[in-house]
Amino acid sequence: MSDSFIFEQLPNEIFQELFEYFHTYELYEIFSQLNSRFNFNIKNFKYLQLILYSPEDINHRKNQFFLSKIKTLIIDHTKYLYDPIKPPLFLHIRCLILCQPTREQWNSIHPFHFPYLERLHLINSRFIYRTEQLCRLIFSDQFRYLYSCSLPHISYDINNQWTGSIHLQILCISIWDIRIYTQILHSCPNLIRLKIELSGGNNQENLPLCNTNEIHSNLRYLTVYSSNSITCELIDSILSFVPNLTRFLLRSNHQPPTHISVNKLASILESRTSKLNRINIDITVPDDLCCKEIIDTKYLLFKSYKIQSKLNRPTKLLIVDSV
Repeated sequence: MSDSFIFEQLPNEIFQELFEYFHTYELYEIFSQLNSRFNFNIKNFKYLQLILYSPEDINHRKNQFFLSKIKTLIIDHTKYLYDPIKPPLFLHIRCLILCQPTREQWNSIHPFHFPYLERLHLINSRFIYRTEQLCRLIFSDQFRYLYSCSLPHISYDINNQWTGSIHLQILCISIWDIRIYTQILHSCPNLIRLKIELSGGNNQENLPLCNTNEIHSNLRYLTVYSSNSITCELIDSILSFVPNLTRFLLRSNHQPPTHISVNKLASILESRTSKLNRINIDITVPDDLCCKEIIDTKYLLFKSYKIQSKLNRPTKLLIVDSV
C-alpha cells in the first residue's frame, strides 16, 4: 500500500501551517482559483491581514476577496479610514494598526465601526494634539473586547472623563506628564503590562506616593523610557503604586546625566517590589559616580551591576539581572 498523498488530500491543519509562508496577496494568486475548499481555508487563515496603502485599495479585487474574513487591518496612509455614508465595513476586525495616524484617523476609531476590536496600535505619529475623544472611548470600556493598546501622545487632563476599562491588559503610551501614570492605573484595574515613554514635561515632583487605597495589584511588567532626568524620588513614587511587579525596565539617556544613588535605588526596589525577579536598568550617570559613592548594597538583583565608561560617550549605570 502506498503512503503517498496528492496535494489536495492533505488535512486543513497542514494548509494552515503552509499558508504562514505566503503573503496575503500570494495566497490569493496561488490558491483562490482552485476550488471551494482552498477558498475556505485561505479566507479562514488565522494570520490573514490586509494592508491598505490608500483608501482606494479597499476596492481592489484581491482585497474584496478577503475583506469579509480579515481580522487584522493595517492602514498605511494618511487619508480617511472609511466612507461614513456607506455601511460599516470593518465590523469583524480584531486588530487595527495605523502606521501614520492623523487627527482624522484618530477620530474615526469608534466602537460602531470596530465593535470587536481586541488590539489597537497607533505608531509613528507625527502629530501632537489632544486626543480626548479616543482616550475617553478606550478608558471608559466602550471597546468591550480591547485588551492591548499602543497610543502616542496622551495629554494630561485633571478633569478627564474616564470611567474605567476592565478589559485592558496591555498598554504602551507616550506622554509628557507623568501624572497620567496614576490616571492609567486607576482606570485600568486589570492592566498587566505597561510601557511608558516619558518624552517631556517638568511635573515629576507632582506624582505623590500612593496610599493603600491606590495600590494597583495586577500590574506585573513595567517599562519606563525617559528623556528626562530620573531621580530616586520619582522611581520611589512610581513603584509605590505597583507592589506586585515582577519585571521592571528603566532606561534614560538624559543629558546632563542623572545624579542617583545606587544604594538608595536598591533600597527602594527592595522595599517597594518584594516580588521583583527581573530587572533591566540603563541610565546615564556622572563620570565620577563610582568614586563618590561606596556601593555596598546586598540587594540580590544588583549583584551584577556595572558602571560603563567609554571615551567620548556618557557613563552609564547598567544592571541586568534575574532571580
